[in-house]
Amino acid sequence: MTGLRAIVLLLFSIATAANADEALLDTVGDRVVRRAFVPSPDQKVGEVRIVRRGDAQVVQTLLYSKILSRVVAEIRKKEAANWPPGAPGHEDAERYGAALARVQEQIWDRMPRSETVRDRRQKMWIEFVLSPQRALVAMGPFEMQEAGGEVKVVKREALVVLEPSRDYVERNMRLIEVDAFGSDAPEK
Repeated sequence: MTGLRAIVLLLFSIATAANADEALLDTVGDRVVRRAFVPSPDQKVGEVRIVRRGDAQVVQTLLYSKILSRVVAEIRKKEAANWPPGAPGHEDAERYGAALARVQEQIWDRMPRSETVRDRRQKMWIEFVLSPQRALVAMGPFEMQEAGGEVKVVKREALVVLEPSRDYVERNMRLIEVDAFGSDAPEK
């Protein structure tokens, strides 16, 4: 009976963690507080958004580029500079960079090869989520609609959910905000 009880408890804890991830990634009540096009409004390949989601703070990046691999390479380059070997957070940054590359490759593999596809941009969402209880990073592909310069996410899929250290998530959120908003980045 002890073995069965241990298995039940393990399955329950896995289900509980999955439900917690789903709740932290549920966008139904999202409120976009601020956004900036990256790298600029004239040459945008995406945008960074500050989002309020319940009691969680979210830094959301939406990438939509025909050459997503270059954008991901730039992010990985910034990560390497921000989290050098031996520094606290370096291993989290390495896992994040590897996950970005895997997700980008999966998005590329899913792209229709037909010439009749109107929108050849590869679309990836990335979120750094910080709640009182948890800190996580999630990413995957998304579908969008554009109207009047606004991007609306109509569907998204989480391919990867990482749970790095809270310090890594907090500092990276701040670094992304400063990079996107410059000196106008919101204070924490």
